[in-house]
Amino acid sequence: MVKKFKLWIPLLLLFINIILISFLIEELIDASPPNHGDLAYLTPIIGLISFAYIRKSTDKNYTLLIWILQGLNWLFIVFPIAVIAFFMLAFI
Repeated sequence: MVKKFKLWIPLLLLFINIILISFLIEELIDASPPNHGDLAYLTPIIGLISFAYIRKSTDKNYTLLIWILQGLNWLFIVFPIAVIAFFMLAFI
């Protein structure tokens, strides 16, 4: 059974992910000690929640907006994991 899709939920999660990923990018650019802690590494979790919500509550007829949201969710899932892996390999 397909639930009614509410667009505001993925857009709210997208807004939160954009803020958190901007913290991560700012920490990558700036060489000072971390200012925001590990809050930016929550983006994969929020991206997975948004990805699962969109997949469960929409039918198979995806619109362009849904494709863009799913692509951004993949970016929010993969990018912080790649950053963590890069730093782990850099210190080996």
